[in-house]
Amino acid sequence: MKTKFYIALLFLPILWQCTRKDEVVITDPSARLSFSQSIVVYDTLFADLHYPTKRIKVYNPNNGALSISEVSLAGGVSSPFKILVNGQQGPIVRGLELIGGDSLLIVIDLFFSAMAQNTPYLVEDSIRFLVNGQEQRVLLKAVGRDAILVPSGDLPCATVWDDTKPIVLLGQTVVPAGCTLTIQKGTQVMASRGSSLDIKGTLLVTGEKNDSVFFGGLVSGKNPGQWLGLRFYEGSAGNSLSWFHIENAETGLSFVYTTTPATIADITMDHGVFNDFTKCAVDVAYTDLKATNCLFFATSDAGTRLSRKGSGEFRYCTWAGYSYDYYRNGVNIEVKDPAGTLSLLVKHSIVWGDNYTSELVCDPATTVTVDSCLVKSLTTFPGTGTILNQDPQFALAVLRNFKLKSTSPAVDKSVPTSVTDDLEGTLRDALPDLGCYEYKP
Repeated sequence: MKTKFYIALLFLPILWQCTRKDEVVITDPSARLSFSQSIVVYDTLFADLHYPTKRIKVYNPNNGALSISEVSLAGGVSSPFKILVNGQQGPIVRGLELIGGDSLLIVIDLFFSAMAQNTPYLVEDSIRFLVNGQEQRVLLKAVGRDAILVPSGDLPCATVWDDTKPIVLLGQTVVPAGCTLTIQKGTQVMASRGSSLDIKGTLLVTGEKNDSVFFGGLVSGKNPGQWLGLRFYEGSAGNSLSWFHIENAETGLSFVYTTTPATIADITMDHGVFNDFTKCAVDVAYTDLKATNCLFFATSDAGTRLSRKGSGEFRYCTWAGYSYDYYRNGVNIEVKDPAGTLSLLVKHSIVWGDNYTSELVCDPATTVTVDSCLVKSLTTFPGTGTILNQDPQFALAVLRNFKLKSTSPAVDKSVPTSVTDDLEGTLRDALPDLGCYEYKP
């Protein structure tokens, strides 16, 4: 027995030397963790809603292991943030060990209640890491806003939305037949995934220069398909949209029908911007649509599609169909009218893109007039003063700047009309330019 004991003692140093260096715990207080992010920042978020999780990685860049005595939220159980540390639920997780060169994952959730105020406020906390008696932190920051949450279903008649608080759609919000929804200047209408604003009555959007009405998803930036858009139905009438911006929907503005409507909807819009759609910016049928000073870009399908009965009248509009952001599966203007019941008028506008030889495509039966426009097309349409297949020379299309250069063939190619300003409210001169922007040196 004694012999075996002494043999074991002889082998202990050898066994010790066989321990991997990255598993030997470092006790030096100067040893530090590193993080994929030192600050986790959220976009502006609305109270009483759950948001997608964020993730950070925690790394041990040292050769040896680190004993993490605690990972915790500084705000504890009252924090609006929740953390999951390598599968363990916070707000406090203790006794973790991270070998040299290894990492762990922290999942972060955020939910906060309304603060009963109309202005934005800061929502913040931090994640604390204690290693060898030393503290490190990852900051968590968000800008919060109270909002008016609008569930699915019918709105009361004569509803008015203003800019006091953002409006958040939580489903299919309906303007009933015979009723009017008025959206005043500066209002933000934010839509949760799969929601829509369905108009069976009348929609009045009364934005103003420098104080437009915004429609979009909860996630900003180039994030199309978050919601279903503005959807008009049979019986809708008297719709007017001024100074507005629609983005990040499947289709920005559409007419929905299942059978042949007995009536034609009417929509008039001016000073509108449409961008970032998985389908079309505008897709209407059985509709009389009039648009002035509007911009359409960043669509995967057609920029504007008209079909069945009705009419489309566009003045001083710009369609810019480029493939910088999405694969384009449609032209800028498409008219599907085999029965010859549609009319299209395009005046003082630019219809341009990079994918197709013709960016304005109409069924032969369509009544078409194209006056004083710049159009990319192999077809010559009825009308006068149109420039075919000359690059409009946008200022910087790749950065979504569709204003005109001084050398653009669209400069000074229009004539004075009752439209005296452009998309931004800039006054047009004695020789107006084509499209939604008036060139200014």
